[in-house]
Amino acid sequence: MKHFMENDMFALYTARVYYDWQQARDEGRDVAHLEEVCKAIQKRFYSDDRQDSIGDLEVAYALERKMREAPIKEKTDHVEPSVYEEILQERPEKKREIANIPDKTIKDRILGGWTGRIVGCLLGKPLEFWKHENLLNMLKEIGNYPVNRYVSTKDFTPDMIEKYNIKTGSPLIKQPWIDELKGYAPTDDDTNYTVLNLKLMEEFGYDFDPGDVLFAWINWVPAGLCFTAERIAYKNVLRGLSAPATATFQNPYREWVGAQIRAEMFGWVNPGNTVAAAEAAFRDACVSHTRNGIYGEMFTAAMVAAAMHLTDVREIIEAGLAEIPENSRLTKAVRSAIAEFDSGMTLEESIEALHNQHDEYNIFEWCHIVPNEKIVVLSLLHSGGDFSRAIGNCVSFAFDTDSNAAVVGAIMGTLLGTAGIEEKWTMPLGGRLGSTVLGEEMNRIEDLAERTFKIAKREVTPNTEIKDEYRYSETFA
Repeated sequence: MKHFMENDMFALYTARVYYDWQQARDEGRDVAHLEEVCKAIQKRFYSDDRQDSIGDLEVAYALERKMREAPIKEKTDHVEPSVYEEILQERPEKKREIANIPDKTIKDRILGGWTGRIVGCLLGKPLEFWKHENLLNMLKEIGNYPVNRYVSTKDFTPDMIEKYNIKTGSPLIKQPWIDELKGYAPTDDDTNYTVLNLKLMEEFGYDFDPGDVLFAWINWVPAGLCFTAERIAYKNVLRGLSAPATATFQNPYREWVGAQIRAEMFGWVNPGNTVAAAEAAFRDACVSHTRNGIYGEMFTAAMVAAAMHLTDVREIIEAGLAEIPENSRLTKAVRSAIAEFDSGMTLEESIEALHNQHDEYNIFEWCHIVPNEKIVVLSLLHSGGDFSRAIGNCVSFAFDTDSNAAVVGAIMGTLLGTAGIEEKWTMPLGGRLGSTVLGEEMNRIEDLAERTFKIAKREVTPNTEIKDEYRYSETFA
């Protein structure tokens, strides 16, 4: 493919029908008999001699319906609701308290979180599609393992560029190395949604609903800069669907990492209140994700809310786990990561174990929330409370490096505040962030943090005119 993950076009469902089979299998549905035909249809879509794409599309649609309606097998070890009230019932029993945090601390930790998210994204961005073996060899070759700085084009010899097929200065992949920045942090989906969710609450208020989220997407973000689950939800709302159908119809990406990258804002505006942070994250997540995809955003938002006042990484992780179903695959994956750490496994041993458990060459696993959440948690646990070590750990795993390092950077930046992030990470940003969100093309990071603080203090008055004007559509009812 010329582009990665079908992002050159709004590809036909035949391009992802086998991913949908993998998703149905993970949900415990009785679909084993459909595997080969789903695999064959998807393989033919990517073949050089495909001809009858319409015929295959009709078959794929029929397969999607069969998978969506397939019964759940009776025996399952997981309880994974996608309805908020049911999620609450499946959380662990735990006493939850709302912390009282001074405004000065809130401001500093919000700014630290914004900065950490952007830094982590920039570190992981050019490494995003590298496979682990090549990534590890390259990092060692340039003397940056364990990772403790950005990777620059100046690190590469001509032999390395040829050996690793390194792309520099390419407008196609838009994965800039740190010395290719133009004095600000460039647009990326991993920071776009953070800006978007800020604007969402400024315009619609803290009590936004899923319809407001969908409105924001299709009016304020170019379709071509939404990917995987977000792109399918975008397509589905244009079909006239509303949430939660936008998350389920022909969307095999509904348990991928996309919702998690939208989470931090809801933690920053609910300092010390993990329940409220997770609830707001649910309202955002449910438009594009189900089950563990939703839990990924709720878990992260709760961790960020906890990081606004806690000082221990382990306590922050536990605070996040308290807000998601304890018998979900996501919780079990996080618990297994904690157990690995407690057993004395080194970071390198955990990296090897993760790659033995999950296939980075299978895009469904590469971008799924379960392995990537383990990466986030292990990176935090092995950080020793150090920002640089945490984001460096994260990219060393490979998989979805920019998304994971952005999450880890946001959590650690929130935990440590601005003083915990070294100047070597912040200097290339120029204090500014670009985005493709309408009206938000360039912002000072300090201004974004100040706007976030105002929402945290509920000092922003929603734009009632925009809500009244667009309430005519059943799509957003």
